[in-house]
Amino acid sequence: MSMLGAFPRPARAQTPIETSGGYSVAHDPRDAVTLPAGWMAGAAIGLTPALSVVGDVSGQYKTVALLSTDARLSVHTVMGGLRASARLGRLTEFGQIVAGAVRTSGSAFGSTTTGTSVGVQPGVGIDYPVTSRLSARAEFDVRLVRHQSDATNGGHQFRFVAGVAYRVR
Repeated sequence: MSMLGAFPRPARAQTPIETSGGYSVAHDPRDAVTLPAGWMAGAAIGLTPALSVVGDVSGQYKTVALLSTDARLSVHTVMGGLRASARLGRLTEFGQIVAGAVRTSGSAFGSTTTGTSVGVQPGVGIDYPVTSRLSARAEFDVRLVRHQSDATNGGHQFRFVAGVAYRVR
């Protein structure tokens, strides 16, 4: 037996790690377009009990029937930022702000147009615990987009997410 084992060690808190995923829908009010088919995946690493670093990737899609063909629209994002959260009874409420790339694409009549823009996405949400590690999640975000090709032209989209969050530690 080692003498070092006789001395108490300070307890180290484990850094909580969370993964999340689910269904997402996006709406662009300027163009009156809703992209109803979508997904979202994310991860968070706790810095403190109330503050986390987060990453978020998502995609939303829509197919529009035209006269002789279909138009396909899509939005993909890769973003990262910070989340603040607090427990209120059984629920955990959070607010977050992430920023990153927003890639839009549209194709019709054999032609495809794509563009990549800078986006900032503040949002709020709630987690409802299902088990000690698994929660049901609802989230609402506003995606503010600034088109790089035209710095004066921007817009916004609304995004809703319904999914699950799984806390690893």
